[in-house]
Amino acid sequence: MRIDRIAHHSVTIVGGGFAGAVTALKLLERTEVPLAITVIERRAELGRGVAYSTPDPVHLVNGPAEIFSLYPEDPGHLSRWLVENGAGNGWVPPVDVGSSSPPRYLYGTYVRDELARAVSSARFGSTLRHVGSSASALVSTPHRIRITIADGTVVEADEAVLALGVFQPRLSEAEATLASHARFAANPWDADALDRVSGCEEILLIGSSLSMVDAIASMEARGNRGRYRVISRRGQFVEGRRTVAAARDFLSDGPLPVTARDLLSRVKAERRAISAAGTDWQGLPLAIRPHILTLWQGASDRERLRFIRHLRPYWDVTAHRSAPESHKTIETVISEGRLAHRRARVLGFGLEGDQIVARLGTGTGIETARFDGVIDCRGHQLHDWRQIADPFVKSLLASGEVRPHSTGYGIDATPEGDLINEEGRVHRNLSAIGHPLRGVAWESSSITEQRTQAVALADRILAKLTPARVA
Repeated sequence: MRIDRIAHHSVTIVGGGFAGAVTALKLLERTEVPLAITVIERRAELGRGVAYSTPDPVHLVNGPAEIFSLYPEDPGHLSRWLVENGAGNGWVPPVDVGSSSPPRYLYGTYVRDELARAVSSARFGSTLRHVGSSASALVSTPHRIRITIADGTVVEADEAVLALGVFQPRLSEAEATLASHARFAANPWDADALDRVSGCEEILLIGSSLSMVDAIASMEARGNRGRYRVISRRGQFVEGRRTVAAARDFLSDGPLPVTARDLLSRVKAERRAISAAGTDWQGLPLAIRPHILTLWQGASDRERLRFIRHLRPYWDVTAHRSAPESHKTIETVISEGRLAHRRARVLGFGLEGDQIVARLGTGTGIETARFDGVIDCRGHQLHDWRQIADPFVKSLLASGEVRPHSTGYGIDATPEGDLINEEGRVHRNLSAIGHPLRGVAWESSSITEQRTQAVALADRILAKLTPARVA
């Protein structure tokens, strides 16, 4: 077995998507000692991950550029970068670039280029190397972390960070019957699969949130003029984002609620007040968002599970709205009578000639409908690590180095992100960021929360490696 040893002050990051890349960037920016960073990421480019690897220009960042700067102290940084680099990367910035939603591939380029800039200007001889492989196992000791990669090489470091992103759920039993069907797209961002579905007259889309918006935008860009039938278990439908100011900070009117019922009651009361005043309800989630971490970490597991079971779908569709440009496409398709959505779930699929026959449970009975193509728009929603088939995830759980979070979302950790093993011991040198921390910090899947986590994580790691920097 070959062991690849790294310099004394060293950090290995498993996962080189947005969370991993920004963690590396913040470490390079803030270090006061020579630091050797290794990022284990099988993709060719760092900073893209699943979200920003799509080359499709109609897949947009779901928020205004002005809030997605990599530098919270300089909120206009991304907007200036877009003005300087957008046209050269195939996107002409609008006049009000700060309120625009750039393509996700372009945001990935921004993250990649900023990381490269941080490497080129790194202080104290700090370095970053990209290992283009996947991790397969991890062993921790009080002072070192050993990570084995696919070819058997072992990377050792003082600190390790799990920046694993999201995982796509397995096909449902019903969808598995279509796995090899040419006009079934199991991934709404699979360009080849969407090419095969393009031209279909009747298309079923399973799921009604942002992944559905991406799929329809892609299909329309391909010239598809068929009809879309969108189903979801609760019949909800994503809305477009409007530019509004945050509503008043109503949650500061007394102690924060500690139960899901109390939270819902206060939100509904404020929603009624907003409606009576004739203002836009989209300011409401903006007022709630700053309190999410405190609300979540102040709740018991019982209340967190109540939120997940009963309120999560409503929060998701309220808080995570589509970019205005994307939603214009949806509105156009609806106005042309080519999109219908309803509450339903798939009970099974069959084939009749070239058509796909779906049995749908609608809440009032069972219906049978025929489609020419099907797109699974549930997105990357598998957060329960016990259900994830990835070999590294399975190895981490089997070894006891990590344990599932009690909510079923991600893995257990301290509020700061230090991981907890199977026996309840807090790791001194193994942390996580982003999606693995959904159970610890609910909105840890978004850019702004991951950026905040990356800054705090970099400071914690560097404080351990250079104690003198802490006054």
